[in-house]
Amino acid sequence: MYLRAHQPFCLEPRWLQAQAFRWSDPDRDGWSYGFVGGALIRARQHDVGVEFESDVPEESLTLSVERYFRVNQDIAQVHEALRQADDTGKMDDLIQKYGGMRVLRQDSWECLVAYICSQNKSVSGIKKIADDIAEKYGTRLTIGDMQLYAFPPAQRLAAVNPKDLQKLAPGLSRGERIHEVAKDIIDGRLELAALARMPHRHARAVLMSYEDIGAKIADCVCLFSLDRPEAFPIDRRIADGLKKHYNKSYIAGRPNAGLMQWAHEKFGPNAGYAGQLLFLDSLDKSNGNRPA
Repeated sequence: MYLRAHQPFCLEPRWLQAQAFRWSDPDRDGWSYGFVGGALIRARQHDVGVEFESDVPEESLTLSVERYFRVNQDIAQVHEALRQADDTGKMDDLIQKYGGMRVLRQDSWECLVAYICSQNKSVSGIKKIADDIAEKYGTRLTIGDMQLYAFPPAQRLAAVNPKDLQKLAPGLSRGERIHEVAKDIIDGRLELAALARMPHRHARAVLMSYEDIGAKIADCVCLFSLDRPEAFPIDRRIADGLKKHYNKSYIAGRPNAGLMQWAHEKFGPNAGYAGQLLFLDSLDKSNGNRPA
């Protein structure tokens, strides 16, 4: 099925895989494989939009795919707001290079677990952990010759011993936290859908009430799955971009709050998009394997 997108739109692996870690590299026909709405799909750029196929009838997934890739978003309006917010012309330059990017709307549970596992990991390292968890505890799905495992729901991981999670994935030191969050979800103490209805600062505070979930992880979840485009997670690549383009220095810990406040004041409700443009610019100038 083909979905036309508001322009500009360019479905590229570098931004797709950097936001949602389990997307595959494109095959020889340009298809990347991943999960949307609990279904296995393959997607690729086609004309001025996205073409996708699925293991279920595509018509049943149309709205989910539209939302996931934000194909109906008036991205030109976002770009114009960023240009107006930045009189240096830096944002305009980045938009010219990377304006086909979208900020994905991911499944909030899988997104939360992936970013809990992200500390001091490269994108490929996070993908390995998430894939290992899915292969062990998820459901196998097939499309064409490709077999992949859907990410297990919170109910499944709540029943797993945290030590088993840590044994499963080398380098996974957050098994206890994944288990705690999963238990809170099934017991009703944490409702991810409710977070999406909260103001950004409130949703962020709820997530940060958990040990091991700091400002960066909380803002990644807010930006990529809770529909909070004002969230501005700062990783090392975005910090590099802030230094290069705006002479703003990142300092880990409490001083980072001032830098995030500066970003919110400068870029307003589109701060998350500004951050991802900075990320892509830094990614282009690295080997792509630096820790997030």
